[in-house]
Amino acid sequence: MSKTIKQLSIFVENKMGELSDITTLLASQNISIESINLSDASDFGILRLIVDDSIRAKEILEKSGFSSRFTDVFAVEISDHVGSFNSVIKALAKQNINIEYTYTLSNAQIGAFVFKVADAQLQNAIKTLEKEGINLLCEI
Repeated sequence: MSKTIKQLSIFVENKMGELSDITTLLASQNISIESINLSDASDFGILRLIVDDSIRAKEILEKSGFSSRFTDVFAVEISDHVGSFNSVIKALAKQNINIEYTYTLSNAQIGAFVFKVADAQLQNAIKTLEKEGINLLCEI
């Protein structure tokens, strides 16, 4: 079973209503947003989504004129104690695995973070964390 998750990266214009257009479109098609991260530049932004049906979401978005692509990421369960997040970061750092970005995952039952590392380092990152006994989430 794969420990990677398909994240949708969507290029959006930095203008009023653009995010609402996307979330309204997905909601109207019964696509559930499990996690969201938006980073912006002056003229555009990158919206990163993890949804319950990534293939259908990508098709819906592209039919509506939004440019998107899949990115492989992984999610790690983070316990509610001091140093839990740090243990993940330290395990990756010991193997010289660079974290490109991370953000939280919305889930009422557990605390979790999504991580993006270089594609060439993805499987090594997953193996490293598994050896450390860190719980990776297969499904969200």
